[in-house]
Amino acid sequence: MSNVAARSTSRPAAPALQGEIQSITIPYLFHQLAVSKATGILSATERGIRKSVQLSQGTVLFASSTDRDDRLNQLLLKADAVSLQNLLKALEVALATKDRLGEVLIRWKIMTQTDVEAWVKVQVREIICSLFNWTHGQYVFEQKPVDQESITLGVPGDIIVVEGVRRVNSWARAYEQVGGLNAEYLTAKEMPRIIQGLPFKPEERALLEMCAEPATLGDLCAGSKLPDYEVCRSIWTFLILGAVMKA
Repeated sequence: MSNVAARSTSRPAAPALQGEIQSITIPYLFHQLAVSKATGILSATERGIRKSVQLSQGTVLFASSTDRDDRLNQLLLKADAVSLQNLLKALEVALATKDRLGEVLIRWKIMTQTDVEAWVKVQVREIICSLFNWTHGQYVFEQKPVDQESITLGVPGDIIVVEGVRRVNSWARAYEQVGGLNAEYLTAKEMPRIIQGLPFKPEERALLEMCAEPATLGDLCAGSKLPDYEVCRSIWTFLILGAVMKA
């Protein structure tokens, strides 16, 4: 079975059910799961950490993580959404009752249900986007019906691709994919359909307009209002989605 990470500039035909995580694996994998409208659970492991993502028909529903830094309590405390005193009280109750922290926060009127749902969705998004910085480890996608969670994200997989690549903090990874300043890009015929509904900034859409005719990476950097690093990440995203191709 071929590994998704084996291809860099072309779109893989189908996601492998399992393989090694390399530099480009996670972005291309999410795109292919979206395109194939996959339903199941994507699990990734690295250095004892396991993160799992639930998908239904290519839409991302939920995510979980064994990394303690991904826990809801840490997110709430760092965001100053709950006081330390209230958080510790809720954690103590949750430990005793085996209930989820969010349920305890609502029951004790520390947070409203609306607020808890909003923060859980932030937590899920953070877990998923953190995977885009993984370049080592293993992944497996198990095709099966997924359990219905009380709080779901409901975000199309390609939106996650756009958001996830924006979180990539390695310049080397982005530059590997876009090539040198003389690399030329051209928009695909299917570009309007591909980007429909995706959360691109006006400056990113302007890059696509510049690629209506073959344009070099140097031209794009010089003509864009975006920082050069963001230009490279945007072009990488367009390549993953198939909105542009190397001319």
